[in-house]
Amino acid sequence: MGRERLIPLARRYRLLSVVGSGGMGTVWRAYDEMLDRDVAVKEVRLPEHLTEGERRLMCRRLIDEARATAALRHPGVVVVHDVIIEDGRPWVIMEFLEARSLRQIITEDGPVAPDRAAEIGVAVLGVLRAAHGAGILHRDVKPSNVLVCDDGRVLLTDFGLAVHMDQGREIADTIVAGIEGSPAYLSPERVLAEPSVEASDLWSLGATLYAAVEGRSPFLRSHALASMVAVLMGEYEPSARGGRLTPVIDGLLRQEPDDRLSAGETSRELTEVVPDGSTPGAVAVEGTGDESPSWRGAPGKAAADPRARRRPRMGTIISVATIAVLVGALGAWTARWTSVGQSDAMVLLPSSGAPAAKSIKYHEADGYTVEMPSGWRRQKLTEGVQWNDATTGQGLRITPVSGDALEGLRTAERREMGEGTYPGYRRLRLELVPELSKGGAEWEFTWQKDQHGLRSRAAGYEFYFFAPAWRWTPGQRQYDKILQTFRPEQIETRSPLPDSRW
Repeated sequence: MGRERLIPLARRYRLLSVVGSGGMGTVWRAYDEMLDRDVAVKEVRLPEHLTEGERRLMCRRLIDEARATAALRHPGVVVVHDVIIEDGRPWVIMEFLEARSLRQIITEDGPVAPDRAAEIGVAVLGVLRAAHGAGILHRDVKPSNVLVCDDGRVLLTDFGLAVHMDQGREIADTIVAGIEGSPAYLSPERVLAEPSVEASDLWSLGATLYAAVEGRSPFLRSHALASMVAVLMGEYEPSARGGRLTPVIDGLLRQEPDDRLSAGETSRELTEVVPDGSTPGAVAVEGTGDESPSWRGAPGKAAADPRARRRPRMGTIISVATIAVLVGALGAWTARWTSVGQSDAMVLLPSSGAPAAKSIKYHEADGYTVEMPSGWRRQKLTEGVQWNDATTGQGLRITPVSGDALEGLRTAERREMGEGTYPGYRRLRLELVPELSKGGAEWEFTWQKDQHGLRSRAAGYEFYFFAPAWRWTPGQRQYDKILQTFRPEQIETRSPLPDSRW
């Protein structure tokens, strides 16, 4: 943090020492002075080059990650105790574990034996099946996100890129956010910016198991783009140390999602590799009713499976060229790709080949223009204008306001509480946000258990965005995109909004 924190976080959690760090934050060992116990505290640390909009998105993602993690009550998921806002950033309070990541184990001790890798695989698969059963895709399975505790417990961490799904497929944003994840562990469909499916997480599990027994990702190359090309082409060296685990790895790394081993098949295959069928530190995995036959081959060789890997599709080749052009045009790749931890670097690229969402530009009498998704219906209110998406339950209301932004939101909160506008209301934050605009403020809250709202005041307007909780993360990305199109027309009476946010 650059200096010692003299006052405990939230006057309760005293930070003791750093136990881990990554591109987005630092994990501290801390002491809970109220309950007299050790806890882990995840602190956001944002790169300097990010715009204010990107910073706010990253902070929201940490909160969304905490929600997704807390929603999964599973022995293979870290327990989240609390989320607090301090220094203008969210801090996540979690259970403290004496553990090393699988990546640390590989780096410090070398490759893992196939039977031990299978034990770890069974545990990770258990978490994935629980997440999928709850309608959540993890989307970031890799060695650095697998924790192996000193007592043998295995956990899957970091739900920062997790998304909700409908009927087994990722719920696509109306406005595409881009390709995110670690290049060497992205599934082919993720590289192509196609919606993730449950098999996408299983593909990443296969790459993680390969890394466990070989000491490196099957698709790690000298540059992120080269890694993604290798993923798309399905090019990797056959496992030399996998033994009986090799057919499982190959079955998970098939190019087409429908051709990969199912979760049930993977569970049975992994369990047979574990010594005596036991899985110390893992969680038992029940069948899913998927009783299709599993395919095995000789140790060290790919299984003779009628669903064997296919050649890359023509669309794959075209997309590789498209990505290359985009990377060259952006000229920003090297800023995100460093020599430190290449296999775990984060990718953020505009999606290739995905059509931009159609929008309609509105010129409103209240003195502004804004572009809204074409499917959203406009409604003129007594005060302001509201757009609603009947399909997702999302909406945005823009109203001209005056006076102090923070006090105006406080007054609005008192009024709405008195009128009972938000049954089951719970305030998340109500604070000044100077980076939004001079004197800007935001009020974020939930109600009715599954509704989420954000009311922001800046530059003479109030922006009220709302969405179901299950749509909040993709909804927020869409909201940011909409606000980037907002332009006040009465410049002489209203201050322009900063480009970094709008």
